Amino acid sequence: MSSEAEALPVQASPGALGATHESRNPFRVPGYVFWLVASVLAGTGVGIQAVTVPLFVRDRVSEDHRALAIAAVLVCQNAPAAIFALVGGVVADRVERRRILIRTYAVAALVSVGYVLLSSSETRWIWPAFLLSAIVGSAGAFTNPARQSMVPQIVSRAMIQNAAIFGTMAFMATLQFAGPAIGGVLVDGPGLSFAFAMEVALLAAAALLFSRIATDRPIPTGRTVFRDLADGIRYIRSQRTILSMIALGALPGMLLMGPLTVNLPIFVPDELHRGDKFIGLLFGSMGLGIVLGSTVLASYRFNRRGALVLLSIVFGGGLIALFSMSPSVWVAMPVMVLMGATGPAIFINFVVALIQENTDPRMMGRVMSVYGLSFTSSLPIGYGQAALTSTLFGPRVSLTISGLVCLAIGVGCFSLMRGVRRLS
Repeated sequence: MSSEAEALPVQASPGALGATHESRNPFRVPGYVFWLVASVLAGTGVGIQAVTVPLFVRDRVSEDHRALAIAAVLVCQNAPAAIFALVGGVVADRVERRRILIRTYAVAALVSVGYVLLSSSETRWIWPAFLLSAIVGSAGAFTNPARQSMVPQIVSRAMIQNAAIFGTMAFMATLQFAGPAIGGVLVDGPGLSFAFAMEVALLAAAALLFSRIATDRPIPTGRTVFRDLADGIRYIRSQRTILSMIALGALPGMLLMGPLTVNLPIFVPDELHRGDKFIGLLFGSMGLGIVLGSTVLASYRFNRRGALVLLSIVFGGGLIALFSMSPSVWVAMPVMVLMGATGPAIFINFVVALIQENTDPRMMGRVMSVYGLSFTSSLPIGYGQAALTSTLFGPRVSLTISGLVCLAIGVGCFSLMRGVRRLS
């Protein structure tokens, strides 16, 4: 970035103090608005890739190897993210966060340029997708804790819950649902290369917007990266409720998002007999549910947020099982909307808000990176078990198994995790 660009960032801190001190409305802070728009652009770009990369691989392997090939490329993306996640959190506490975001999203945009070239050439090779996915995953290990831990620097404490809800809603709804919906429509229309090109534009725009947000420069600790990491781990271990919520973060990857990502590209054409755009539209239906649910959560003050987090696991599992029994896309779509509203909307928003409200600001990057690691490291497990059960029994049975196991674990967590259940 040029020196002129760095000299004129949107100032976040003043808006978070003074007149807005008692307000719960984060949109009164200009820096938060920039952060939210940048998160939407980034989430949409990466969300499109969640559809385009599996489809790129699916169309270049034999029918018998589709599930395994899709799972393998997804593991290549998430394994580096898990490996570098803890280091990414330490870096977020040591380096100005907007600088991290500029560089990592620029790398992701360059990777998408590689996919544009590959898909345009009509190559039958799939090995480049494994390499490019690993690069994206490595960048994501630094992106996620830096982006999430910016919020407490931008807004006041009174605004944190709504800032987290709107931010998480915007990013996760676009990352997991709206982005894939757009990707599916673009692939079915202009084509795969155009969809990859759209990723390039969105990720580059996100990097530019993040560069306009001023954040506090971290105070050097005088310690090595590994000493800082050890301090963060000790802090998390001493906070049992935070540790419990971090552990819960593994469930969506293993039993919800992992199985959905692997199975939908096969479930839609094989079981529902529809084209690729409906893969994206089903993800988008869940995104709509997340938006609707998150809007309700931001409109009212809930006193039993911990209990709702645990119930959302039960609802999510039950509705995944119900979704697996859908006879058509017109039945599947409303089920996905309901699942988004009662499962991910509650879980993602309240877990992030509760962790941020109860974490020492000096440890925020490290805590959020461990939370991210919990989810990221669970995804390869979800991909693997989904690939195995889908290959053996088909995508419908695979989704049913995942949903019922998630429901059972949710009931057990509600009974046993009293510390989380009591959080208000």
